[in-house]
Amino acid sequence: MIIGSSLLLLVFLILTGCSGIGGSSGSATPTAGSNTPTTTGNGSTAIASQTPVVRLGTQPCPEAVKDPAHWTAIIAPTASAKVESVSCANLKGTPTLQALVTVRYDGTGAIFDVYVYDRITDPNPAQLFKLQNLAKGDAKISAYNTVMTAEVDTNSSINRNQPNANLTQDLFREFKWSDAVGTLVPVTFPGIFPDLTRYQAEADQVQVNQGHQPWKLSATMTAQALAASQSLLKWNPNAPATIVSGGGAHDLDAVVTVKSTSPRGGTIRVTMSRLEQNSNGGIWEATSVTTDDMSITAPQNRDRLSSPVKVTGTGSAFEGKIGRVIVLDHLYTDIGHVDATGAIGNGSTTFSSSVTYNSTFKTGVQEGVVVLYSYSNIDSSIAGAVMVKELLG
Repeated sequence: MIIGSSLLLLVFLILTGCSGIGGSSGSATPTAGSNTPTTTGNGSTAIASQTPVVRLGTQPCPEAVKDPAHWTAIIAPTASAKVESVSCANLKGTPTLQALVTVRYDGTGAIFDVYVYDRITDPNPAQLFKLQNLAKGDAKISAYNTVMTAEVDTNSSINRNQPNANLTQDLFREFKWSDAVGTLVPVTFPGIFPDLTRYQAEADQVQVNQGHQPWKLSATMTAQALAASQSLLKWNPNAPATIVSGGGAHDLDAVVTVKSTSPRGGTIRVTMSRLEQNSNGGIWEATSVTTDDMSITAPQNRDRLSSPVKVTGTGSAFEGKIGRVIVLDHLYTDIGHVDATGAIGNGSTTFSSSVTYNSTFKTGVQEGVVVLYSYSNIDSSIAGAVMVKELLG
């Protein structure tokens, strides 16, 4: 019995010593994905390998490639240009890093080129993406591992016929990696208002974080601002707004109705979400606007369009007319419209309209909105609206 008990005690002590229970911090077992140092049996220290993960947003570049000068020989810009910046992220959605490299040209136009590279520590990195000749351009990596760009649309409503010194950076685009295509492709931001693009939304969030434009933290005030916008409904800024759902300080989504103060004015329903699903101070972005008894059935939300575009839907006709279909560009400028005519003279009906639009941006696609407006029979003010976010080619 004594010998048996002694053997059991010896086995217990061996097992507890191996498990690290009650031992020093040097005997702790690391968790998966950590790089916690561990002490081996001979007293030396080993580092547990870190499990690769995909991280969101800009990440530190490897030391060997973070200097813009490193990329000069790779890109070989002309004598009038230089590599301006290098930033890294998991742009392909894998744990490996890709590099966003930008080049700026001398001159008043501040022309800007954008490059994305893979295998960034290799002697000859693989170029995945190239976008050139952006006037007064800029580029950055978003919190969703997309590349966002900014530039001047020289033919837009605010830049047309302006001298170079007065040109305004007004066109913002977003590109996301596509496995199917093997490069970055244009994508749309879900928002319609107050921001049409992710570039603008992330910039707005920074401003709000600094105490500016606090109304963007209020679901009702954001919906009222949309309705009051002179580029959209032109309603009274104090039009009554009512929360239907969500909209609280820590809610991620909201639905708000806004009632026009005009005679026989209608009501819009604004659906909103927090930017980047941030319930701790994220700004509200309207993603949908609807009115009862009106709809756009085609195109679908966030389709890629080309002119002319066929728009179908439903509405209430008066003497055959439902309202007007309008294509709005990146500045909410009307670049094409047509009357929506019902299949019957009065009452609920369907419509199908072909809209020809003229995009001011000729070298790519831009984010925009297709709108169906109905109008008051008393004062011709906008009575109702349906808005669908689109990518305009």
